[in-house]
Amino acid sequence: MGKISQAIALDTLDRKVLAILQRDNLTPQNAIGEAVNLSAPAVQRRIERTMDRVKAGMEVSVWA
Repeated sequence: MGKISQAIALDTLDRKVLAILQRDNLTPQNAIGEAVNLSAPAVQRRIERTMDRVKAGMEVSVWA
């Protein structure tokens, strides 16, 4: 079976949030928000949306 690759579309803010989390995954959402000029709830939504996309990509890979 061939390997299925699915790109996850990330905008500039998503990339900034993920870069901060890659440096320290325990960074509080309010600190991330201050760094990228977003509210803590907006940061949380972006993280959840990105994780949902990653999980969906993993499921596709498992079922492929």
